[in-house]
Amino acid sequence: MRGAYFSEVHKIEIKDLPKPEISADEVLIRVKICGICGSDVGSYLTGAMESQQIILGHEFSGEIAEIGDKVKKMKIGDRITVNPNVPCLDCYYCRHGLENMCIFHTIGVTHDGALSEYVKIRADRIHKLPESVSFEEGAMVEPLAIGVQAVRNSGFKVGDTTAVFGAGPIGLITIQVLNAAGASKIYVIEPIEAKQQLALKLGADKVFGPKLWGKITKLTNKIGPDYVYDCVGLPETIMNSMQLVRNGGTIMMIGTHSEPFEMNGFLQFMSKNITMIGMYLVDQESVSTALNLIEQKKVNVLPLITKRIKLDEVPNAIEDLSKGLHDDIKIMVEIE
Repeated sequence: MRGAYFSEVHKIEIKDLPKPEISADEVLIRVKICGICGSDVGSYLTGAMESQQIILGHEFSGEIAEIGDKVKKMKIGDRITVNPNVPCLDCYYCRHGLENMCIFHTIGVTHDGALSEYVKIRADRIHKLPESVSFEEGAMVEPLAIGVQAVRNSGFKVGDTTAVFGAGPIGLITIQVLNAAGASKIYVIEPIEAKQQLALKLGADKVFGPKLWGKITKLTNKIGPDYVYDCVGLPETIMNSMQLVRNGGTIMMIGTHSEPFEMNGFLQFMSKNITMIGMYLVDQESVSTALNLIEQKKVNVLPLITKRIKLDEVPNAIEDLSKGLHDDIKIMVEIE
């Protein structure tokens, strides 16, 4: 089979690779669609997220091609998506309802992923696609689950005011989840005009450029929003989030920043009694909820797809994405 092989920093190759062999509790998936994630791009640049010498790709959908001997209630040809995070089910975190904190393995991050013709995964991570949900929508379930889990974990309540830094894939998803959950106001900070306009179409009340975020304070009676969702993770957005959120408010850290930086404003963080919550990976409940939101048409993920490419184009696409500001939101790889 062919796959996008991350051999080293700044090097992704389309290679002929062995077809995976499944264990008794696994299924083999014939991949139909796989999205390119920001973490794939980050790893291409620094190697910080994914392990090297693996196949990339963890946002995907496809059909079951083979079934392990111990797998029940599934059949060849079933249309599926997955939770790519595979916990051990036996550690402290798994036994305390925190399976996303288990570090057993993640498809496309620590183990071979789905930017390939086939991928294997343990059967309990499979989620069958309803007939009304397309393969493209199925490949967006995992990123949508991140927005779902972020809103769940933040403690958000119906009627709260919110701000979102960044209108990339996760920011636009978070906007829609907040809208579906009953936010009274959703303000967005985003530098790229095309993404600003899409944020407005998908539920944002007002959108501001990076230097104009202070206007949100005036729109919230000079108090600030109850919740700020940082979907960027740069030092400046973290600092700006602390200045923007109201006293006693909550900042939800969704965007990642792997390099050390100087945290100015720590006294403000304490004096404002701010709660800052981090999150990493998603659990099964968030994946199921994300799939239900798509099926019920409460969230529309298709406008986030700005380009469709073939597997051979993946190395160039990731190289282009790594160069900084761009209009692309989500690139989908069609694998046939």
